[in-house]
Amino acid sequence: MKKSRVGVDNRIYKELFLASPVASYICDENGYIIAYNEAAALLWGRHPEIGKEKWTGAVSTFYTDGKPMPWEVMPISRAMRGQVELCGEELIIVRPNGERRVVLAFPKPMRTDKGELIGSYNTLVDITEHRQYEEKQTILTEIVQSSDDAIVSKNLDGIVMSWNHGAERIFGYREAEIIGKSINMLIPPYLQNEEATIISEIKAGHTVDHYQTIRVTKAGKEIPISLTISPMRNKAGQIIGASKIARDISDKVRREQAIQFHAKKLETLHALGKIISEKSDTPSLIQTVIDSTTHLIAADVGICFYRVSDDQGQSKLSASVAAIAALKGDFSNLRVEEGLIHTIFGGESAIKFDDVPASPYIRALFEPCERAGAPAIRHSLAIPIRSTDKLLIGAMFFGYAQTDIFNAADEDIIHSIVSLVAVTLENARLFEKVNALNLRKNEFIALASHELKTPLTTTKGYLQILERSEIDQVGRRFLTKALKQLERINSLIAELLDISKIEADKLSFHFETFEMNEMILDVVETFHFSSQTHTVFVNNIRGDYMVKADRQRMEQVIINLITNAIKYSPDAHQVHVVLESSAREVSVQVIDEGMGLTPDEKDKVFTRFYQVEGTSKMTGLGLGLYLSKEIVERHGGRIGVNSRIGEGSTFYFSIPRTPLA
Repeated sequence: MKKSRVGVDNRIYKELFLASPVASYICDENGYIIAYNEAAALLWGRHPEIGKEKWTGAVSTFYTDGKPMPWEVMPISRAMRGQVELCGEELIIVRPNGERRVVLAFPKPMRTDKGELIGSYNTLVDITEHRQYEEKQTILTEIVQSSDDAIVSKNLDGIVMSWNHGAERIFGYREAEIIGKSINMLIPPYLQNEEATIISEIKAGHTVDHYQTIRVTKAGKEIPISLTISPMRNKAGQIIGASKIARDISDKVRREQAIQFHAKKLETLHALGKIISEKSDTPSLIQTVIDSTTHLIAADVGICFYRVSDDQGQSKLSASVAAIAALKGDFSNLRVEEGLIHTIFGGESAIKFDDVPASPYIRALFEPCERAGAPAIRHSLAIPIRSTDKLLIGAMFFGYAQTDIFNAADEDIIHSIVSLVAVTLENARLFEKVNALNLRKNEFIALASHELKTPLTTTKGYLQILERSEIDQVGRRFLTKALKQLERINSLIAELLDISKIEADKLSFHFETFEMNEMILDVVETFHFSSQTHTVFVNNIRGDYMVKADRQRMEQVIINLITNAIKYSPDAHQVHVVLESSAREVSVQVIDEGMGLTPDEKDKVFTRFYQVEGTSKMTGLGLGLYLSKEIVERHGGRIGVNSRIGEGSTFYFSIPRTPLA
């Protein structure tokens, strides 16, 4: 009965040995493998031959440092020789395919009841995945700890679970101070709702990428950061928390702000430069400059005092005021003692007043603005405006309600703008001088033209009396030439007189209603008698060409265009005048077959004193087309030219049937 029981137990032990998921094998007293289970064969990657292979079924064995391990130092060999148990020694075995596995060896010597060694029972535990995981975790830990970014983990309740050196550097909290605490410690009060939004995104399995926000350091300083937040899952795939990577982007924000500031500065300077080049009205220009500058540097009030000349040529200081707040008041009479400006800027390039209330004369400048609704000014920057010869011609004062708001970047841009303003005022001064000289020139032209008219009229009368006298053929021929030259002088004087009237804005018009076609026929008829080289044809003569205009001035335009068409087509014999009409306007084209114009000449032909290149031998001052343009445009019309070199030109103009109000 006892032997039967032993047999049953042996079968049970054998089945347990063979079915065990743990790699196990048995060696005899000489180290030959006499039994192994399938878990061992799976671990070795092969099935060793029973009774023929010793110590292990692996292809080879190594120490954990990678050095080969001889059979005599293997744990099983040493355990059997020393009759001691060596448990949990770590080694590396190699499979036939070259794959290496990390195992823990548990050799146990087997003995008889008398203590004689009959073999060993060996168990191998595969810890490869565990070691790989540990190595990976070690590497990740090193990466996390060495990162300059803050890498933090928290659970779904927002409790901090891990905290790296980067987080300590950025936020100032040591690991022991924040582990187990709420992440809300880092969130400013006005952004507390962000955490609930982030947690809801994490619970939904979403990742939050590069979210820019504000967080608070241990010292209470708010810093801009960029957050990347990802869900953390357990082995079952359940979301148990979130990992956060926070990057301090203070430097990036400062760079972006600096770039934006300089871009805005360049944009403002470009805009002001364009205004300066286009505007000649000094007061409105200065107002635009002070408005732009005040807003650009975030000042509460800006005042610009500048020197201009009045209608009598007397120099005085004027002022322009700008403010961010809406002011209710008239500052046209704002004045400052000239001696005060010279006192303030006695050698200084720019002056800061950190306590305006303590400087009565500076406070007095801003008091009118404060009464009109501006905040009380506590801080001010004053910059002089000097001409190229260092004369003080104005000053800018910028006021701030808060202290310490002014910075060096503001001063830099103000200096640039002040340089533009100085150029503007210099240009205005020169412009005033040019205007004064131009006025005297126009007065001289008008006076000279008027004075020349009298002797020319008298001379013409004498020549006409002489023409009616009995003179020989030679004398009559020279008399005719003299009258023709006299008429040309009269025409030139009339053009100069018209120019002076245009520049003085005194060119008068007498509007009447007449038929444009009839007037053109009258003009063309005179050319039939006076021109011996060209025939002038009129097309589309029939129609409704009724206009209300200055008939004499319109005749002047037609005569100028036909005269030019004849003059600049010496090798042709025809000039065509074409009329067209619509419900709103009447148009006239004068077409020649002459030399034509280049694109550059077409742009300049209507300017004063311009003559086409290569026509210097032709008479005239180059004023006819300029006068024609002024006459047509003052009727509310338009004038232009289409031309190509060698193919002639078409000069055209249109005027409304009724002059614009």
